Amino acid sequence: MSGVSSRAVVNLEHMMHTHALAGTLVGLGLILTACAINSDSSAGDQPANEATVSPGSSEGGSGEAGGPLPDGGAVSCVESYSPESLQDRDFAFDGVVIAMGPSVSDRADSGDLDLPGITFEVREWFAGGDADEVTVDLQGVAEGTAEADLPFQVGTRLLVSGEPRWGGAPLDSPIAWGCGFSRYYDEETATTWRESTRG
Repeated sequence: MSGVSSRAVVNLEHMMHTHALAGTLVGLGLILTACAINSDSSAGDQPANEATVSPGSSEGGSGEAGGPLPDGGAVSCVESYSPESLQDRDFAFDGVVIAMGPSVSDRADSGDLDLPGITFEVREWFAGGDADEVTVDLQGVAEGTAEADLPFQVGTRLLVSGEPRWGGAPLDSPIAWGCGFSRYYDEETATTWRESTRG
């Protein structure tokens, strides 16, 4: 009788140990599955978040990090863009688009260009100004001047450079040049502009 009882106790202990081990393994499996799901969902969220950032946004994020604004193929460039040729521009700044409106360089005559007047909150002046906000006409960015035609939106961060349309001070009827002289913001190009204009 005592032999039977001992064997029953051993079997019972073995069964309890097996169930405890199985429970531990199931619990560990559930934890690992939960971690994998969380990892997949955060990885899945990343591209969606990046996709909502417009080129050159104020965060500096970009579907196309930096690079020239598209000119619609209609611009004839008087000068090729380079950090050296940037030194010849009368104004240059890093700014975030805060409003879009009519031209600030037209004179209401047959020479009007009907360029969009873009107002920026200036993050940094490289040359030509010191105001917190500036409005400049933006050359060669689209076929039309409606907001829907422009390759940026309110909140987009740009690097902008150009000349006064009719001469005078840098910001007298200012026109921001196309042909690479106005670009989506990126840190590396901003550093190059800073060094070029202050060197």
